[in-house]
Amino acid sequence: MIEEYGKTFFERAKIAEILVPSNTWLFRAAKDVIEMSQAYASDGFVFLKNKDEVNALASFAYGNGWLDAGVKEGLLASLPMGIPPLDCAQEIPENLSDHLEEKTFRYERMLTSALASVCINSDPELPLYQAGEELFRIARLHYTEGTIEIQHNNLADGLALLSYAYGWIDAGVRTGILKVVKNHELFTI
Repeated sequence: MIEEYGKTFFERAKIAEILVPSNTWLFRAAKDVIEMSQAYASDGFVFLKNKDEVNALASFAYGNGWLDAGVKEGLLASLPMGIPPLDCAQEIPENLSDHLEEKTFRYERMLTSALASVCINSDPELPLYQAGEELFRIARLHYTEGTIEIQHNNLADGLALLSYAYGWIDAGVRTGILKVVKNHELFTI
């Protein structure tokens, strides 16, 4: 399931099409979103090759968050959503259970801080304010779903959902829709 998720994500990242003209300021933002997505797709397959399904799952989910945020922001052509699959626990070998637990709870702490460390980088009267609200809504939704999975001891699913949410927040920061007000080290700037 993790490998299939990665393959689907890799294909999505490979065919992602930039919608904004190359001579505009937004072209760099769109290019950054695609490059980050493709880098995390590549990283995920390296993790899989090295038998690290935990980091592979997190990498694929995080990169999918970037890609989906880029589509929602209007920078990239529409693609099917890359929401993480659930029931990933059977994909994580028993010998990685401590690694899964550590990474899941670390990401939960980091994302909690990240969500409290950004604000919408626009005045409420302007159109980009609504974009910031939507980024927050989607990130919080998947953060909440991830924490519920963790409470039910579904750590792999929780990690995937948290990683996906984190991708949305980082993409929002990188494209300028969200602004970091503290804890800059939590973001890919």
